[in-house]
Amino acid sequence: SAPVPPLFGKGGFAGGVGGPSASLKSLGSSGTMGHRNVSFVRRSPRTPRNLFNRDGIFSATSSCFTSRPLSSVELSKLSKTLGFMPKVAQLSTGVSNLAKVQEHIAKLDDELRDRVQNICDKFNEASSANSGRCAQSCRWTSAVRTYFRLGILKEIWMEIVFFLLYSVGLQWYAHSYDWDFRWSAFNQDTIYYPALVMSFLLSFRASDCMVRFQTGCECIFKMEKHLREMAFDVMTKLSLGESWGEEGGTNDLESSLKKRYFKHEFRRLSQVLFACAARDLNDSAADDEQVAEEPVRLRCSLTDVEHAAVHVTHSSYGHIFRVYMAAAWLMKLVRQANEACLFDDSQVCTRTEENLSEFKGAWMKARSIAYSCMPDSITHLLWVLASAMNFVLPWEYVSVCKWMTWLPSLFISVSFFGIVHIAANMENPFGFDDDDIPVWDVAEHLDEEVSLIMFYAALDEVGGENLYRGLASQDHIYVAA
Repeated sequence: SAPVPPLFGKGGFAGGVGGPSASLKSLGSSGTMGHRNVSFVRRSPRTPRNLFNRDGIFSATSSCFTSRPLSSVELSKLSKTLGFMPKVAQLSTGVSNLAKVQEHIAKLDDELRDRVQNICDKFNEASSANSGRCAQSCRWTSAVRTYFRLGILKEIWMEIVFFLLYSVGLQWYAHSYDWDFRWSAFNQDTIYYPALVMSFLLSFRASDCMVRFQTGCECIFKMEKHLREMAFDVMTKLSLGESWGEEGGTNDLESSLKKRYFKHEFRRLSQVLFACAARDLNDSAADDEQVAEEPVRLRCSLTDVEHAAVHVTHSSYGHIFRVYMAAAWLMKLVRQANEACLFDDSQVCTRTEENLSEFKGAWMKARSIAYSCMPDSITHLLWVLASAMNFVLPWEYVSVCKWMTWLPSLFISVSFFGIVHIAANMENPFGFDDDDIPVWDVAEHLDEEVSLIMFYAALDEVGGENLYRGLASQDHIYVAA
């Protein structure tokens, strides 16, 4: 496929992972490198001496000035808590070597270009795969697989096998009595009333869990929506200006680097915010010893200090600290860019704060679903009643169905226990099961959106006919041959 060209010179795009630990204001400043120690908590004998070896949470490698992608082990242990913040050193001045900054930004630009190129390649592969007879046969095969699969049967196969064998044994017992019982369907039908009540109870339970699942889907996509709208507003409101060249001065170089680096940091912190929020929701359904592959797909890059900060506490302890903290990092980054006059619109900070507030509101609503559930006593009672119905109902059918009693018994066990298990799975839609909300796919799609917005943000200037643009004293824009 054709390579993706840059837009509007060197400053027309930015992206990738990684970012500085210094603020935008300190970029390119001169002075000596001093530091002062900041202790967030008092040391105690229980504090581990080597922080980077505690439970394998941290990697042995560290970096002072840039972030790094978390390893698979670190991502899988993102829900671990330290309960304290380690002692850190705060730099009093920023980085003075602009050559290293330029090298790092160029690397991030190349990463974004590769990212956008991969997205375009995926589009081309999808369009070519959807044409021809082979694609039509694949769609038919996919449709068949959708309906002919085990699904929930994999979770209730033990109950199905048990009651199936129970019905077969009952058939032989009834045959020895010539299929005649005084409590059979020929003589009375009172057993159907408890069965109807049980059906209504299961229906109400499944309906309530379906509402919770729908609310969870609504919340997770609202979270994506507000971050996407925030990214579009921020990237399109960045002043285009002129890209820095050899004839530019130090101020032009610093302004260009700030703008390009800000885009990278904005994308990285957006990933961090969504990853922290999504993992806090996912971990509500995870066991302490559960190691799933899906959490590893929630990629993000952190500095060492940020990595230690997100491990201070966790939502499973009832705390909302790290999600609000990541949102504060992103908000401060936008404020610093606004103070550096990188935006054409002075209201960007206000709209960013509103979008972050809406994001946190949607996350809190999703969190109320993830960390609440029906009492275990009620769900256990429903399971007991379902088992009782599966024990009793075959005695009603055996005088009518005789040797085919196993068939209605199979339908009853699949229906009752299937609804019980499906309702339990839908009650918390933020887990790692096959039928839970794939938040890792949402995170991947969000990063694709942000990458495309970053790369093509300047396209919001090309709308309008050239005749009108000339009338409005705007430059004409053409597609180059």
